[in-house]
Amino acid sequence: MHGKREMRKNYTPFVAGMVTMVLLIGLISASFAANGDSKAPPSGGAEPAQVGVGVFLKQQIAPGETLTTEKGGTAPKVLAYPDNKGEVHYYIEATAVAELFDVADGVNFHAEANQLEFGAKGVDWEDNGKLEWDALCSRQRHDFNLHGSTDKDGNTVISSEGFGITGPDGSVSNAYFGGPGPNPDPELQKEQWSRSKSLLSAKPEYGKTLGMYTEADPAEMNLGSISGRSMDGREFKDEYEIEHTFAFTSLLGKYAAITIENTGTSEASIGINRINTVGDYGAAFSGIYLPAGEKITRAFRIDENKPLENQLQVQAKPLGPGGVSVKLTAEQYRSAN
Repeated sequence: MHGKREMRKNYTPFVAGMVTMVLLIGLISASFAANGDSKAPPSGGAEPAQVGVGVFLKQQIAPGETLTTEKGGTAPKVLAYPDNKGEVHYYIEATAVAELFDVADGVNFHAEANQLEFGAKGVDWEDNGKLEWDALCSRQRHDFNLHGSTDKDGNTVISSEGFGITGPDGSVSNAYFGGPGPNPDPELQKEQWSRSKSLLSAKPEYGKTLGMYTEADPAEMNLGSISGRSMDGREFKDEYEIEHTFAFTSLLGKYAAITIENTGTSEASIGINRINTVGDYGAAFSGIYLPAGEKITRAFRIDENKPLENQLQVQAKPLGPGGVSVKLTAEQYRSAN
C-alpha cells in the first residue's frame, strides 16, 4: 500500500468538517440578517450577550466571555442585537469564530478586497510590505499532496502520481507526486538526509499541547483499559513519503495512541501533526528519527472539551536509501495507570 496514494476516505473528519462549514456559514449569514430590513432597529443596538456557545454539547464560550486584543483592549465574544420586530439575533466575534471552529490561519482582514478571510492570510513574499493574497495562500482539504511547477509564463502547473497535468498554455509539468522527481544527485541526497536527521530528536517531547491533544509518556496509559483499535499493524510503503490521518474521540477514553514500526532498511523521519478542522493544515508535535527495525508508541491525552480538533496525521520519510516502510497501529485507552 502507498500512504499518499491510498484513496480510502476517513468519513469521521469529513462529516465533522462539513458540519463545521455549515455552522460557520450559518453564523456568518446570520451576521447579515439584521441588515435585510431598512427600518431602523430599536434604540440601544447591539450589546454584550449573556449567553454561551457550545459545540456538540461542549461549552466553548462562557456567557459574557470576552477576548483581549494584542493592544490590551477587551471585547465581547458574543453580541445580542434586537431587530425592529423585537427578535434577538446573536453574533459571534470573527476571531472567536475562527477559534471556535478551528480554522487554519484563523481570520485575517484583506484590506484590498475589504473583507474578512477565513482560512487564508496574506504573505509578504518579497519582504517589501506588500501582502500577496492568492489561491496558493489558502489551505483546502484534499486527498492528494500536490506538488507544482511553473511553465514558461509563470503559470502554476500541478502533477499527481507522476503524471503531468496540462497547464493553460498546453505545457505539461515535470513535478512529481510525493517526491522530488526522478534521479536526484546521490551525494546531495545523502547530505539532505543528514541535514534532516540533525533537526530531529531521538525521543518525543512530552507535555506539548496542540488542539485537543497533549503528548504524554505511553507509560501513563492503563493498557488494560483499551477501548478501540482502528488500525492494527497495517503496512505502508513509498519511495518518498507516507501520510495517514487518524480521527480519535473522547467517547472512547482519555488517551489516543499511535504505534509506528519502521519496517524499512533505513532510518525514518517520523512526524505527527494536529490537523485543523477547517483547512488542510496544522501544527507539529516533535519530530523524531526511528532506526530500521525499531518501533515507538506516541501517546496523547485527550481534552474532551475540544471535540472538533480530533485529527492526528502521521508523516514518515526516509533518511537513507530504499524508500520508507512503516507499520501503523492506532488505539484508544480509557484511563491512566
